[in-house]
Amino acid sequence: MSERLEQLIDMAWQAVEARVDITGKRRIRRPPTEALRNPRIESRFGDDFAALAELERALEIAADGELAQLAQGVASALGEFRWSQNASYTEDTVSRELLDGYTYAPLTGPDSPIRCEVPLAGFLLMTAHSHYRDHRHEAREIYLVLTPGSCWSLDSGDWFDVKPGDLIFHDSWQMHAMRTADEPLLAFAAWIESGDRNSIEI
Repeated sequence: MSERLEQLIDMAWQAVEARVDITGKRRIRRPPTEALRNPRIESRFGDDFAALAELERALEIAADGELAQLAQGVASALGEFRWSQNASYTEDTVSRELLDGYTYAPLTGPDSPIRCEVPLAGFLLMTAHSHYRDHRHEAREIYLVLTPGSCWSLDSGDWFDVKPGDLIFHDSWQMHAMRTADEPLLAFAAWIESGDRNSIEI
């Protein structure tokens, strides 16, 4: 693990800890790192995911937002990112729209640069005009939004707008969905306890 990636991870968690989540007003602390108990691959890695075509735009608009310094950190560390999708997401289980509309760069977790059980953390990229439909998982999760123009839904409820700097918490097995409008979404995402990405119900 390079010093640059370690600094980026620290910066992301510091930004999380400086906020309360926008729905429940919770304060989220960085969970202690837990050694990897069960070596596994949960990701399908590649450098040709369609969503990467909008990475430059996402970084450009994030650089004008509240978390500009974090966005700059992402931009400087891109050469060390490995982009992925959930290995259980295939054309048999999810839509082509989703497969073309998102990718994720894990930084800490079972198959990440820092291999550990907890936390599973990295950066999510979604394209403009994409929809990550209702899904849920056992592990509690947070998202820290870097870009404007996206919406969230919790418990299959009404959609609400999110803005740069917003922190969103998903409880265990809580249904949630995200969608974008005219701009891509870039967010720091983390499971704050152990979980298996292949067990996501979607």
